[in-house]
Amino acid sequence: MKLQSRHKKYLKALGITILAFILSCVMLSPLTFSASSMMSSPERNDFTINDFYNHVADKRLVRTLDRDIVIIDIGDSDREEIAEIIDVVSLCSPRAVGVDVVFEHPREDDSHLIQALAGCPNLVMATSVKSDQSGQHFIPDLQSFFMSDLPEATPGVINFPTTRRDVTIREFQVSYPGQRDTLPSFALAICEIAAPHAARILLDRTNHDEVINFCSRTYVTMSPDEITDRAEELIGKIILLGSLSRKEDLHITPVKSAMTGVEIHAHSIATVLNESYFYKLNKYWNWAIAFSCCFAVLAFSMFIPAGVKGVTMRAFQILILYLTIRYGYDLFINYHIIVNFSYSLLMITFGLLANDFWTGIENIIKHYAPRIKNLLKPKSKVYNLR
Repeated sequence: MKLQSRHKKYLKALGITILAFILSCVMLSPLTFSASSMMSSPERNDFTINDFYNHVADKRLVRTLDRDIVIIDIGDSDREEIAEIIDVVSLCSPRAVGVDVVFEHPREDDSHLIQALAGCPNLVMATSVKSDQSGQHFIPDLQSFFMSDLPEATPGVINFPTTRRDVTIREFQVSYPGQRDTLPSFALAICEIAAPHAARILLDRTNHDEVINFCSRTYVTMSPDEITDRAEELIGKIILLGSLSRKEDLHITPVKSAMTGVEIHAHSIATVLNESYFYKLNKYWNWAIAFSCCFAVLAFSMFIPAGVKGVTMRAFQILILYLTIRYGYDLFINYHIIVNFSYSLLMITFGLLANDFWTGIENIIKHYAPRIKNLLKPKSKVYNLR
């Protein structure tokens, strides 16, 4: 008897979970709303629980000093000073040199700059792109005016997923398909020169974009005045030239409220070189986890006495929230797996709502079922024998 009662409770919990799933689909679809957009949005100043994981991990005392990448802060250097920097860099046998500067318009004397860049080995020049009229391909938008004079230089696209300043940069697009050729991102272009095997692994993943691994990684940085004295630190390195002080190039990232573009590119390149990729669970797995969590909460509630049910359920919800944060962090940091637990939190919320609906329907049926039964019951005829 007890076994049958337990099975009934499990079936009831399953029914309410299905109702919660239906409610979530019906109520959210008309609003063009999704569980993922509840926790993140690509077009507004947003926050995801993964940003929290990134922030906590980045504050750890143990940090990794990158051995492959050196950033040279050009600051407000003029073109002649940048040319002098490149002259020194070219003598250090760099694995790759990425210039995160666009020289859009010619000036009075650019001959030294063009000559220095032409003689720089393994050069990647920054370029930005925009969509063409079809919206399916990309064409160059901004690039250095002398690119045609640098046949050995590789263009690398520096676009980020959004142009808005208040949007968090979490990913970089791997490549940009053009009408004839596919343009590599700045990170991919650098890696194709400096680490072809790592670049091939990136392309074999066939992802449109990749999550940037920002956690606990720092880079050797130099000012122009330090280059000559520290030239040995540049030998065989990937050298990125960019400004670390330009306010117009500051972006929000999960670990910093203001990070320059060249630093974001450095993290993108390091992600590829170290193969420290994140793996996103697809929406079906996220919904399966959400469905299981909702069922577990509802099944647990079926066995709680009515008198302490409210307090116990609140405590259980807090426990679920703690486990979500604790094990979500562990999956994110130690295994590089991204689980969107916003689906689970959403389903639990709708589960409690569905439980109220279910209980209300049950009470209505219990109250009106006898009356309906009496109305439907055929009345017996009474015969008068007189």
